[in-house]
Amino acid sequence: MIQRKQTIYLFFAGLIPLILLFIPLGTFFIEGTPCFEYHSFVVKTISEKQVILHSAGNGVLLMATSILSFITIFLYKNRKLQLKFISVNMLVVLAAIFTMVYLYPNLIFSKNMNLSHATLEYNYIIIIIFVSAVGLYLAKKAVAKDEAMIRSADRLR
Repeated sequence: MIQRKQTIYLFFAGLIPLILLFIPLGTFFIEGTPCFEYHSFVVKTISEKQVILHSAGNGVLLMATSILSFITIFLYKNRKLQLKFISVNMLVVLAAIFTMVYLYPNLIFSKNMNLSHATLEYNYIIIIIFVSAVGLYLAKKAVAKDEAMIRSADRLR
């Protein structure tokens, strides 16, 4: 039963974080000039591509989200466990969003790099992480619907 619609939701919920691993999440501007690129694992200078600071937490959370989504696809025989994995994955996605948008830019980068006077402009593609969260929600709804349908069929026997 891998051809269910929740498989499509879970596949895209796992694919989107993989895409975010390979593109810059944003750019730091100091006095209007772009100086640093903010990636999932590192912050690099734009001109020399030299690593300034490591931000591995973002990348680890995005990889965990992706791996959990792909593992959950193959748990189709155990819907209750699949629902638990989706719930955990939703928490990991929320943690990834929190670290990408708030934790690293406001707390870690500003203290370690003296970027309090710099502005961070996010790449527009960062919005697709919310599509991943919506995909997980839709997958959870579809799995719960399947589970309810199976329970109702068991009552009729």
